[in-house]
Amino acid sequence: MSLDEPEWIEAVIETCPEFRSLYEEVYEMCRNLEKVMEMYSKELQELDRNTVQYMIDEMQETINQKNEQLNQKDEQLSQKDCC
Repeated sequence: MSLDEPEWIEAVIETCPEFRSLYEEVYEMCRNLEKVMEMYSKELQELDRNTVQYMIDEMQETINQKNEQLNQKDEQLSQKDCC
C-alpha cells in the first residue's frame, strides 16, 4: 500500500484483482484531505471523551476509598468514646 509507482500497482492488480477496489478506496480517501482530517478529528474527540471518563472513574474510586477510610475511623472513634 505504500508504493505509488504505477508499474507496481498494475502488477499487484493483475496478480490480485480484488486489490483494485481497496486501492481505489484508499487513494480517494487520501485525495480528500478534509475528509481524512475529519476522521482524525472524530477519533481524537472520542479518545478525549474516553480519557475524561477514565479520569472520572479513577477519581470516584479514590473518593470511595477515602470515604471507606473515614467510615472506619468514625467507627473506631465511636467505639473509643463508648468505652
